[in-house]
Amino acid sequence: MACWRQFRPCVSCPRHVTLVIRRNLINGAKYHHSLDTFLQYAKQQGLPVNTTYVVGTVYEYVVLDSLIKSARMSLEHSGGTGDKGVDLRGTMSTCESEKKIPVIVQCKYEQKKPGARLFRELEGSLANSSPETLAVLAAPLSATAAGKRILTSSDKAMAFCLVLGYEEGGVMTQMIWNSAADKLLGGLRVARVYREVKAEGEAMTVQSIALIDTKLSAC
Repeated sequence: MACWRQFRPCVSCPRHVTLVIRRNLINGAKYHHSLDTFLQYAKQQGLPVNTTYVVGTVYEYVVLDSLIKSARMSLEHSGGTGDKGVDLRGTMSTCESEKKIPVIVQCKYEQKKPGARLFRELEGSLANSSPETLAVLAAPLSATAAGKRILTSSDKAMAFCLVLGYEEGGVMTQMIWNSAADKLLGGLRVARVYREVKAEGEAMTVQSIALIDTKLSAC
């Protein structure tokens, strides 16, 4: 996997950069579907690595890969204009039922802990979804106490995943959910695992978590 810091920032005029980024936001799904394809596209377009668009999209694909590996999810990138704040969509499997749980994910790569506002937005994203849909907020920092209160008190199925950034290995180190989500997840619980990852260009083993089924021995 190529490092997303390897391509050079664009030296074009600011107006050109703005137009390119705007075009990406509108038609992004046509040009990339994974972290590698996004990095290739960003390099071809000369997008600056420090823009909110590039940094945010990189994190969205990091979260996508992490939740597929560790949270029994099958996801696709859906970010762009008109996404209503939802960055990833897909399903989640459990051993108790053959039915797939619909999942929507919001990714927030910010330098502050996710608080009550983001969890209210997550709750609002379920307004037009079925009652069986699980909404997940992913961020690289732990949630604030106020944010956790919104999560636990909501009657909507919601979860929070702490997923480290690309340069930290992109692993999931925490997942919590409320009682409404617990009814959907059945016997799934969190277990500690170790994963081989690349962080800052070096291979290393890091501690992570994964969802396992405590009621059935095989899935």
